[in-house]
Amino acid sequence: MSKNKSSAILSSNDEQSFESQKNSQKQSSKDSEESFHPWIKPDSKCHLTNGMLKLHYEILDFCDFIRLNDEEKNLREKTYNFIKTTIEGKYAEYSCILYGSFKTDLSLPDSDIDILIVLKEGKEEESQKNKILDEALNKIYNLLNSTKAFSYLEKINAKVPIIKCTYKETNINVDISFFRKNGFSAVKTIEKVIDCFPEIKPLMLVIKYTLRQRQLNEIFKGGVSSFIIFSLLYYYIADYRKKVLDDIKKGKKETELTLGHFLVGFFNFYGFEFNYEKVGISIRNGGFLYKRTDEGKHLLSIENFQDINQDMGKSCFKFKKVIETFKFARDSLYYPTHSPVVSYLNGFIFPDDTLRKRAAIS
Repeated sequence: MSKNKSSAILSSNDEQSFESQKNSQKQSSKDSEESFHPWIKPDSKCHLTNGMLKLHYEILDFCDFIRLNDEEKNLREKTYNFIKTTIEGKYAEYSCILYGSFKTDLSLPDSDIDILIVLKEGKEEESQKNKILDEALNKIYNLLNSTKAFSYLEKINAKVPIIKCTYKETNINVDISFFRKNGFSAVKTIEKVIDCFPEIKPLMLVIKYTLRQRQLNEIFKGGVSSFIIFSLLYYYIADYRKKVLDDIKKGKKETELTLGHFLVGFFNFYGFEFNYEKVGISIRNGGFLYKRTDEGKHLLSIENFQDINQDMGKSCFKFKKVIETFKFARDSLYYPTHSPVVSYLNGFIFPDDTLRKRAAIS
């Protein structure tokens, strides 16, 4: 894969980070050699081309391989229906709404499902009262506990209280949150954006899986949430498209827009180019950067479009590791270890139980 002007020579620190992750991958399993790429089928278009277009088809192959199959979707629907029926059957004042990655078709095979509890029409204003929230948390926790249907059930009284549980019959993990309608409206925003920018969906799945393998995909553990990944992607792709359109208007040669170009560009932009100390990201009004006024107290600044006073980046205390992962992924794409390249993605997506199980049933 050819380099462009942004592929600067690696610094010693970058090289150490690259080698450290590379060595970790090699030690994880004998399967971590060049031969492990079960998402590429014998009849894949990957085999017919090279470079960015090859990467484009491999991304599509990976997404077909990793996205939920019908059985996995049915298990999640069954879990949701049990919880919804249980809660709404007991408490008429509550409604259960499905939201999050499963709702937007961006789930990974081991992803949980997100359920939002809301008060029915006419009582929304009461949901802001802590007493009402605490009451709902305790009532629903006790109700679910009484069913004996969960192998794991925990009530977490954090700033944003949630119930985490695992439904025995399906072994599906669930996060239940309360009265946060912004989570549900975020689903509508994601769906509208994906209609305009369909490339976001396959890129999201690759990036999410890359971070999930390194345990950097959960906000409460200091990583990045799916919505933050979406926001980073949305800003990058919208900005990239604007630049391409400007070039076309100026009479410059039209730029190729493959998934390969977007993925390499994303990792390069957020791994090497983005000035985290000086600017933050907003996805309002088509996406823009704003000047930071907090002196970079936390590495990532990313505005919550539903509440512009909230900085979603504050919780991402492991974002430095996220950046290192982006650098490593870009370097893996720029400097593949084998020639000819059969798979670009297996330079940074390594063998794990999920991929092996999927390979066995596909």
